[in-house]
Amino acid sequence: MLLLSFKEFVFPQNPHTYQEKSFREPHFHTESGTTYYDGMGQMQRIISGSGTFCGEDAYAQFKQLQLLMENGEPGNLEHPIWGIRKCYLTKLEMTQEARENVVSYSFEFTQIEANGTVPR
Repeated sequence: MLLLSFKEFVFPQNPHTYQEKSFREPHFHTESGTTYYDGMGQMQRIISGSGTFCGEDAYAQFKQLQLLMENGEPGNLEHPIWGIRKCYLTKLEMTQEARENVVSYSFEFTQIEANGTVPR
């Protein structure tokens, strides 16, 4: 089975959930007290999900992902079906009860343009 990866980190098992939300927001400007529609903004994509790291290295696996978050640099998020998305890791949350060798987590990635900018 192919696994989800971000940069050099390969998830030891695929997350339980994976969601891609694509959207555009309308843009407006105001002149002399009148608001005008400027059209739709660029397509934006937020990728989120949740999963569990299990085993003796569960906490180490989470810490590896946390270091990538702290680094703040974008990288390739590669999904075995949906392909490669260049993204920032914008949210990482540990969502667990205290359990030995188990770390539940959720994540959020924001896709960026080829030039490295976040769509608006």
